Amino acid sequence: MDFNKEDIEKLDIIIKDFETFREKITNIDYIHNKVDFFDLMKKFRKYIAHLDSSMYNIFYHSKFFKFYKDFFTDINEYYLRSIESIQSLSVMTQWIHNFNSFSEMIDRELLKESFNRKYQELEPGNFENIENFVIAWCWPFPETLLFVHENIKVKNILWLDYNHEAIYMAWEMINWLWIDNISFKQINAIEFNYSEADVVSIPIFVPKKTEIINQIIETWKEDVQIIVTCPKWFLNLIYKWLWENLTPRAKITYRQDIKSDYINQEILKIEKYEF
Repeated sequence: MDFNKEDIEKLDIIIKDFETFREKITNIDYIHNKVDFFDLMKKFRKYIAHLDSSMYNIFYHSKFFKFYKDFFTDINEYYLRSIESIQSLSVMTQWIHNFNSFSEMIDRELLKESFNRKYQELEPGNFENIENFVIAWCWPFPETLLFVHENIKVKNILWLDYNHEAIYMAWEMINWLWIDNISFKQINAIEFNYSEADVVSIPIFVPKKTEIINQIIETWKEDVQIIVTCPKWFLNLIYKWLWENLTPRAKITYRQDIKSDYINQEILKIEKYEF
């Protein structure tokens, strides 16, 4: 992509901002000083959510993009898993009968907003007479799982993750909450056989969405529903572009934008072309 003078000026602004964030994160002992680290990552996420689309596109096509994407990918996953681990521990210190819903038990602003947004995220789904609801990727605090259990009538909920620690912590919390229709499987979602799934939800910060969708389409039953939540701008910065190498057998039957202070996102419902 050829840049004109105005493009270069915009790119200089973005690079300066990104480098400022990178230097501050690098200089924080984020293992032991999580308060400052969380605050900085919150500012970074708000910056991404409100970044002008034309500036973002210039950045995406520049030689600097891969360097910052690689750096923030690992940092962002550590940030999310840390917040969710703290939230899970917090829930397990509370007395569940003091609350009317799971939302009331969530004290982390990011996770509470994410939980309350599930109504919009799952809106395109048809959940009548479904037995098996699969959530492709587990985090230490499984807010999607809790929402589905509380609001959707389903026989079995299965949560997938390759990370043993995330599954262990999520399982501890589920046991604490006395929920009995939920199970976990330690496996990479790219390798799972989805032949028994009625609905598959791919939450917002799941990486490698393309590969997961392709695996679902290769192994699913004919009438399975895939509901994908994609972060906008983060979509390219942190995660692989959804449409790269997506099987031509996949078609989008629904899409909707959702905006928030922390991140903009797009909800997609995907089905399979029949040849």
